[in-house]
Amino acid sequence: MKTCLKNLVVLFLALALCLAGCAAPATQPPATPVAVPVTGGEKADNPLAQVVLDMVERLNAGDLEGSLGYFADDAITYFVGLPPTGMEIYRGKDGIRPIWDDCIKNHFKMEVEIVSVSGEVVNARSKTWHDFTRQLGVAPNEFIEAYVVKDGKIALYSSTITGEALAKFKPALAAVMPPEPTAAPSTDTPVSEITVMIADGTCSYTGSLVLQAGEIKVNVDASAETQKAYGLTFFNLKADKDLLDLMAATSESVPPAWSNMLTEWQVGPGASRTYSFTAKQGPLYLVCWSKPPDLAVGNVGPFEVR
Repeated sequence: MKTCLKNLVVLFLALALCLAGCAAPATQPPATPVAVPVTGGEKADNPLAQVVLDMVERLNAGDLEGSLGYFADDAITYFVGLPPTGMEIYRGKDGIRPIWDDCIKNHFKMEVEIVSVSGEVVNARSKTWHDFTRQLGVAPNEFIEAYVVKDGKIALYSSTITGEALAKFKPALAAVMPPEPTAAPSTDTPVSEITVMIADGTCSYTGSLVLQAGEIKVNVDASAETQKAYGLTFFNLKADKDLLDLMAATSESVPPAWSNMLTEWQVGPGASRTYSFTAKQGPLYLVCWSKPPDLAVGNVGPFEVR
């Protein structure tokens, strides 16, 4: 992965993601303690929760290799709801090494509250401080997190910014970033059939982003995957909301009031299915899910509808 020093786009991606940034170091505040309250009858010394807390303790202490040592070699990490795409995925502990390294260089601190432990899944809430977010005046940022811990290692880590934190972060970031140029109208040919691939822990689509109004056939191929189930949902959003807002809301138990969920499909591992729905107006956004745990693992869009 390119580090945030290599180009402006990745710079701001890294800033948003962690959780990170390339601003000049600010005066380091007093160390933020790692919180360990646990609800739902779980004990603070739960061994799976302790793996998470120990990883965070090492990260807060500036111990890069010690923190990464708690991740499996093939771990997958999802950062959800942050610019520019609303979904960034990193594979293996080497995939997140540049982000963790940047965090440490910018006096990153993370406070974690374990909410529950269910099977191999540790659910948590976190607050993070970073020089860049301190300078923006939005620290701490708050996140909903899930960790899958297997054989003492973090095999999956998902961190989703809360809607409230995103509402503060977006305007603060826009104030220091040049606005993106308005996209030219798409020259794609409208289509009424698309194929979505689910592989390597996420979904992908490479066809036209312009749909023909009317019935849309969606082919879903999950033949290469092994999770218990995968889901696909299409949404329309109110005019003042965007993909970042939608992805930040994926940690909620119900779709937000400002969205209109048009589909809710599920496909099992090793399977392929074909579904259809009616597209009346755009933009449309596709969110892909997997379980367990119930997580957003990818997105596509926006689709125009003509």
